[in-house]
Amino acid sequence: MISVLGLAGLTGFFGDMLLQGMVHLGFQRGLVQYFKQHGRPESTCIAAGMLSVFFVFYSLFLPYNYLYLAVYGVLLDLVFRKTMVFSSLKGYYANISYFWSAFWGAIPMMVPLFLFQFI
Repeated sequence: MISVLGLAGLTGFFGDMLLQGMVHLGFQRGLVQYFKQHGRPESTCIAAGMLSVFFVFYSLFLPYNYLYLAVYGVLLDLVFRKTMVFSSLKGYYANISYFWSAFWGAIPMMVPLFLFQFI
């Protein structure tokens, strides 16, 4: 059986592939620069690794709970928006509101727990 941490890595990997497809189809235009800078293979590995690391830190302090995971995802998104850790995400944050940015920060944090409960 796969762990929540393993599912987090897979969620990051396949979620990034889905985003790449959306950008290719004309959605999420703010991510064009990010994918251009990092490339398709690298960005999927970045997403898988980052979501896994986020889950490791989360699991050290909090129980798995959808509300806690959502709030954690929103806070992480806010930190990334304000600090611009990845300068290649400037276009993304310039083209998305705080609400939708927070929404898309929360969803990937909840997906691994959802998958774990139903697989």
